[in-house]
Amino acid sequence: MKENFTTAWSEDSIRFISSPSAFAKANLYYVQEIGHFHTLPGYYTEREGLDSYLIVYILKGSGNLTYRSKTYALQAHLVFFIHCQDYHHYASDPSEPLELLWVHLTGSSTAAYYEHYTAMHEPVLQLPHETPVPALVRQALQIQQQRSAASELLTSKLLVELLTTIVLSAQQGDLSEVDKPRYIEDICQTLELRYTESISLDQLAHEHAVSKFHLAKRFKQYTGFSPHEFLIGIRMSHAKERLKYSDMPISEIAAAVGIDNVSHFINLFKDRTGDTPLVYRKKWQRPR
Repeated sequence: MKENFTTAWSEDSIRFISSPSAFAKANLYYVQEIGHFHTLPGYYTEREGLDSYLIVYILKGSGNLTYRSKTYALQAHLVFFIHCQDYHHYASDPSEPLELLWVHLTGSSTAAYYEHYTAMHEPVLQLPHETPVPALVRQALQIQQQRSAASELLTSKLLVELLTTIVLSAQQGDLSEVDKPRYIEDICQTLELRYTESISLDQLAHEHAVSKFHLAKRFKQYTGFSPHEFLIGIRMSHAKERLKYSDMPISEIAAAVGIDNVSHFINLFKDRTGDTPLVYRKKWQRPR
């Protein structure tokens, strides 16, 4: 591990190093270090090779972050989310020192959140002024300082909310319901109503007079799924209902949800649930 830094922060700054229990390390999201810094001119941190994820929210000031060979400007209402195994350097502008809230965290599925975030966005993300991110970090910091039997569970809950908020903000970006194309909702309704039919992306694009590439991109931006993935999800939901509440043979259920090849249906179902249709039925079907 490599680490260089200056302790250029004010006396009223807060830095708390956590000592998580074995239970927290094995099962929860947990804080490694957390703090609220009022930095001074000359403040910087340079690091790599640390098994930790870092979330920093900028309250005031300006500076810069270098991460994975790219440099980003930092200013108020930005957050950055990085993996500390990779080289990174962040610093305050001497004329406008940063005030920042930060948390080093790991545990549970933190890596999955991070990978999902980086697949959608650069490490630095502009957040709206009303974002709950600073309040969540402040609450987590307060819990660390108070220490109680409930601290680790409450901290894990807050970290899940923090990670979820950041990932959703990256996913939604500048999207808004007001600007959502009408055809997105129309296609969702079409797929819900006609899930037994074979509907291609070309057909949807033709019906709504839009490029199929543009349609696919916008649909995923607003729903999180491609049209095909969305349709498969609907079919699997209907299949589960029939498996649980009927005695229909698997082949008939496959056909009823629009999948003619029963082997393909079984593979799709297992990929999305972890069980074959027959195992799912045995687990979930109510005794008669």
